Amino acid sequence: MKENKLNTFFTWFLVSMVFLLPTFFFPYVFNPLINSKLLLFFLLAFVSIFAFIAQSLQKKSWEFVKNPLTLPLIGFAGLTIISSLVSHQYSSKQFLGMGGAYLSFVITILLAPSLLKEKFSKYFVLSSNIAAIILSVLSIFQLFGLGIGPIINKLSVLDLPNTMGFSLTGAAFVTIQFLSVVLLSNVFDQKSWKDSLFNKITTVLIAIALGINIWSILPKGEARFQSLSLKSSASIASDSLTFTKNALFGYGPDSYGNAYNILKPIWVNGFNYWKFTFDSAFNLPLTIIVSTGLISFLVYLIFLWKAFVTVRKSDDQEIFLKVFILSTLAWQFLAPVNLPMLGLLALALAFFITAYNSQFQIVNFSVHRLSDLLNRGKLAKIRNYVFLTSNVLIAVVTGLAVFISAKTFIAYNLLYKSNVSVTKNEIAKAYDYQKNAKILAPQIDFIRRSYSLTNLQIAIALSNKTNITPAEQEQVLQLVNQAIREAKAATVLDPQNYQNWSVLAQIYMQLLGTTAQAQQEAFNSLARAATYSPSDPELRIVLGQLFLNTNKYSEAITFFNQAIERKPDLFIAHYYLSKALIANGQTTEAKSSLINSLNLLAKDTEEYKAVEKELNMLSSQIESNKAKKEIAPTAAPINQTINNSASQSSGLSNLLDKQATENVIQDGALTSDQNLVGN
Repeated sequence: MKENKLNTFFTWFLVSMVFLLPTFFFPYVFNPLINSKLLLFFLLAFVSIFAFIAQSLQKKSWEFVKNPLTLPLIGFAGLTIISSLVSHQYSSKQFLGMGGAYLSFVITILLAPSLLKEKFSKYFVLSSNIAAIILSVLSIFQLFGLGIGPIINKLSVLDLPNTMGFSLTGAAFVTIQFLSVVLLSNVFDQKSWKDSLFNKITTVLIAIALGINIWSILPKGEARFQSLSLKSSASIASDSLTFTKNALFGYGPDSYGNAYNILKPIWVNGFNYWKFTFDSAFNLPLTIIVSTGLISFLVYLIFLWKAFVTVRKSDDQEIFLKVFILSTLAWQFLAPVNLPMLGLLALALAFFITAYNSQFQIVNFSVHRLSDLLNRGKLAKIRNYVFLTSNVLIAVVTGLAVFISAKTFIAYNLLYKSNVSVTKNEIAKAYDYQKNAKILAPQIDFIRRSYSLTNLQIAIALSNKTNITPAEQEQVLQLVNQAIREAKAATVLDPQNYQNWSVLAQIYMQLLGTTAQAQQEAFNSLARAATYSPSDPELRIVLGQLFLNTNKYSEAITFFNQAIERKPDLFIAHYYLSKALIANGQTTEAKSSLINSLNLLAKDTEEYKAVEKELNMLSSQIESNKAKKEIAPTAAPINQTINNSASQSSGLSNLLDKQATENVIQDGALTSDQNLVGN
């Protein structure tokens, strides 16, 4: 491919990415709203690197457009890599998530300007406007119940709403950001706006759609948006600086959710979103300070400032690009991280630098210059080997990244197929798809966690059979063993994710009736989960139930009280506290807890009537001066909305014998972390 054809191909590739980032949606992967955009990010980075290598081989030199953004971007990329490696022993997930997105962002801005054809910025304008028109038309149709969701649902097993609640960008709030940026860019680019009927029609259409989307995210709208508040984000960012390691390198670029659960202020439990785990702070800078550290945050602020100054100082030839960049930079302080706008900022800066490359320095690292630096002209033949070897090394590393990324996205596709099989009640197929997904992406903790739960669910289903065969009993034991191993592997891959420990505890709690060792392991796992989500009242409830079910009432009371301290208006915590108090002979205190739980329920509901009946019975017993120990606790909880493994019953405890269960638990305990992850 000749140089001009290579540049032409790459330019049109970037133009297509401008269109695809806000509009591309691939439903056949796990979590498609995120992974569709992430796939484009990786494709953007990989194509940029390979195109850069191809161009360097043609020119026998590496060419960069050095500009004020270069050093801050290199620093931010380096700190992202360090954060990924330092924060996690197994860092693959960091690079396959937001860490990879940040690196792709940097790669695009650094490499694309030397590959793009000049005077092609007009196609950036055209492509972004076409994307805005499509999103605007879809928004207007969705307002009248004619959205694209039902079409996607027919082609997949997704259940997307036929309302403003679904958007190709990922959310109506992201659509608002994109449409507002394009609208402002069109309006300020007055020359193009006045001379083009297309721009006038587009601008009016976008303005209408923007109003519709803003209306949809209002508190009572179909697409109401909930982000982490600025106050909560600032509190978490401040607390993340307490420990030196986290202050310097963060919790990992893809681990803001972990940091949120660890550092979440207790007063957040007073809001209606108290159960949510947020993967981003109120804005991008506050996300970076927690996920990649204070130094990375400062470097990124320098990049933002340099970008602002560079764009502001340029002449008025590229008004659309200038306004697009400046308004996108402004949104970074007003909105959580989202991949479409981050990618569009990278592309806009790449086109901007190309349009003004005469104002920047072209740095050329030629073969001769490398040879002079390495051997001062003594070995002329080495220059070609150095250059070729360097390109081959970059290509191999990039190829390895492509291979790992491809396997991961194939695994996400297998998870989607597993969900399809579940909807068809084809459990064996679903199990095989998850198993193959684990083999392809063994270092993704949520895949191991999901596979663990599938093993457990199948084991429970088999154990509940009335006429189970000896072969099926052996299969149940193997499934339980596999469930424990996979859950433990998830805790090794990401020990700071409380959900991994919670799933492991769930497995052990299914074995409580078999061996006392299961109780200790369940407690240990729940304690670790509570360590990484200290503000979560529900974990305390599960711990309380664990001790309540094993007749350790004082410990149960302690944990139920801890749950109430974290969320005083949680009905189920007061209710279970009353059960533990009754069992412990504290009937007067139990009556107070039942009254508190009753006050948290809506009248005329079945739950209210049931609790009221229990309260009346308890009051009568107290008044008749019956002995405290004669008052028995109600066996089953009234509220079943909490997914509580301690109260779930299965045939596992009755089916498995003590020695076999202890062997299974011991097998997981003695297996090394490396073997758990690798198998």
